Amino acid sequence: MADESLIDRLKARGEEMFTQVSGQLMQNPQFVKAMQGARKGKQALDEAASRALKQMNIPTRSEFKKAVTRIESLERELTELWAAKAARRKAGKPAGKRGKRSAKGAQTAGK
Repeated sequence: MADESLIDRLKARGEEMFTQVSGQLMQNPQFVKAMQGARKGKQALDEAASRALKQMNIPTRSEFKKAVTRIESLERELTELWAAKAARRKAGKPAGKRGKRSAKGAQTAGK
């Protein structure tokens, strides 16, 4: 327990120091200006990287996430369609316009 107490005290003291130092830094106009410049630089770098990826025909992270989301949506829709088709088959109803093939069509499809 003594170790936990020591670790907890060290952690609390570190948090106090961090809060104090960050507060002092945020009051310094030069630091604030430097942070704003760094943020603008990062934004410019991100935009340049995005343009470079587009020129190389490589999707950006946001484009990739959109594609993954769309694929997941299509997978859910397909699963629902398959479940509905299976339920219709179980109930003995035709599967729809393309439900049953003729014997000739089934043989041709297998070749």
